[in-house]
Order: sequence, then C-alpha cells, then structure tokens
Amino acid sequence: MLRNEMYGLRRPLVVYRCKSSGKSLRWHQSYRKQEFTWDFEVPPFGNGVVIHQCHFMSSQGTADVIIKTLSMTSILCGGHVCKYVIGPNGIYFVGFETYYPHNIFLRFVELVRPVVKLVEPWKAWSPRQLKEFRAERNRTRSEDDDYMEDHD
Repeated sequence: MLRNEMYGLRRPLVVYRCKSSGKSLRWHQSYRKQEFTWDFEVPPFGNGVVIHQCHFMSSQGTADVIIKTLSMTSILCGGHVCKYVIGPNGIYFVGFETYYPHNIFLRFVELVRPVVKLVEPWKAWSPRQLKEFRAERNRTRSEDDDYMEDHD
C-alpha cells in the first residue's frame, strides 16, 4: 500500500508508477491522504521474493525505490498491510522487521518490532530536468491549442 502524506506543501500531488517482472502498473496521481494498493503474489513460505521498481515524481523532486517483498515480510504484514508512505522528506517504509537482540542461553532469539524507515529521500529536480519538463508542457499546450483551432 502506498499512502500520500505530503503535509505542509502547496502542491501535495505525487505521480508514480511501479512495475515488476510480471506486472506493470500504470501511472497514478496521488493527492494528500490518498491510498493505493495492489496485490502481489509472494509464496507464503520459503525464500520467495517479488521486486517492484517504483518511480515517484513530486514538487519536491524524484525518487526511485525498489520494493522487495519477501515471504517473511508478507507473513509479517498480512500480505499487503505493510505500507510505504510518501512524505515531504521522501519515501518511508512503515511495517515490521525482524531483529536478533542477543543470545539467551546460547540461543538466538528472533523478535519482531514495528518500524518507520526513510527508504529514499527526494532528489531535487535538476535545472536540465526542469527545462525539459517546461518545454514538454509548453509543446503539449500549443498542440492542444492547434487542435482546438482546427475543430472550431
């Protein structure tokens, strides 16, 4: 699940797309407080893994995130309850992680704890990217104007 929590910004819109080897999701626009979920099939046991590559764009910049869903993560998160939060500083993982605090009586104990981790901070738009984006937007607007003139 992806949740937009871009609070304190004039433009909280985020556009993103995720894809894996078996599935490509279309581009999504996400406004503040919106959530988006998709199903992924991870073997419930063993060492199965599903990898999604996600590209995010916002007024804060861009971010590329690789979401690895392991069998263990799937079990801990109930399939897709773990979520990624889109925040003003970047993309965060909100879920659970296993950890091994220390050995007790020469045995390692495996525990689970809730976690909120910054996965990828926003990379600011470069001047070249901004120039290309503005040129593309202006070209699209002029094409729309030409289309409207032809059909009037």
